[in-house]
Amino acid sequence: MTRPRRHIEGQVAALTRRTAGGRFLTRPDANINAIAAYEFARAADRSGVVVHGTMVMSNHLHIVLTDPQARRSEFMRDAMAGFSRARKDCIGFDGSLWDNGSYCDTVLLDREVFEIQLLYVLLNPVKAGLVRRAKDWPGFKIMPSDWEKPMRVPRPDSYYGDDQPESFEFIPRRPPGYDDMSLEEVVAYFEKRLREEENEIHRQRKKKRRRFLGIKAVLATNPFDCAKDLRRKKGRQSVPRYAAFHPELLEQAVSRERAFQSAYRRVRKRWIAGKKRCVFPCGTLWLRRHSPVKCREGDPNEAGLAANYAPHSPTGAPACEALAG
Repeated sequence: MTRPRRHIEGQVAALTRRTAGGRFLTRPDANINAIAAYEFARAADRSGVVVHGTMVMSNHLHIVLTDPQARRSEFMRDAMAGFSRARKDCIGFDGSLWDNGSYCDTVLLDREVFEIQLLYVLLNPVKAGLVRRAKDWPGFKIMPSDWEKPMRVPRPDSYYGDDQPESFEFIPRRPPGYDDMSLEEVVAYFEKRLREEENEIHRQRKKKRRRFLGIKAVLATNPFDCAKDLRRKKGRQSVPRYAAFHPELLEQAVSRERAFQSAYRRVRKRWIAGKKRCVFPCGTLWLRRHSPVKCREGDPNEAGLAANYAPHSPTGAPACEALAG
């Protein structure tokens, strides 16, 4: 049995999906950018997730979101399936677009680690030495400047038939935990942090005499090729289910996860045996959606819920490498 995911209404999470074999199958171009916008908008409309940031790289993608209805697994199922069908049709690829297994899902337990993770996502193309500034990345992305701005996302010209919706309205939202700041202030804050981190990357690359690849070379990349370092790597990288800036929150989350897995296995065994009055632990996902089972109520004070993010402190900006997970 696959280890069940524990999804709670209101969790904030970072999601990642990688291409098969690390190939550059999602390399930026007009087609993949249109597909990404349309599939993200459609899947968000269906699942109710709130997207704060995305970065579609050439061989993987990142999404940071809030999950009000605990339906991010449906969001990823629908968006990734749509991605795969449309992109494979465009580039004439017969294999699997995505790697084996499922997407990576990390619950962000506090506001500080959310900030670290969002900056990590937005800095991906800069850290990889592809472009000097995150805003210059030619692939699909959602940046702080996009927050609270309605986007009308049209149906892509290729692959999609007239039976598909002509367009969706999609609104990237500002992050939780910054309610004491105006929209202009929180955008300016993240853009300042982003510039600071970009400048530090520039200093480090200059010391090592490394240049940035540049937009022209990125767009000329063969989508069927893969990074040289990935050719030497075997297996999937381990991704934590939880991350926190404050270690005590991580310890609590790991303990809660172990208790959930134990209770789930125990109750599921009784349920399969036909026992009555089986109540599954809070966070049960698949059975709650597809079977008439009862689940326990959750703890409204649990870490990782958007509503429980501590207010932002302008003097306490976390360092990007200070991550417990």
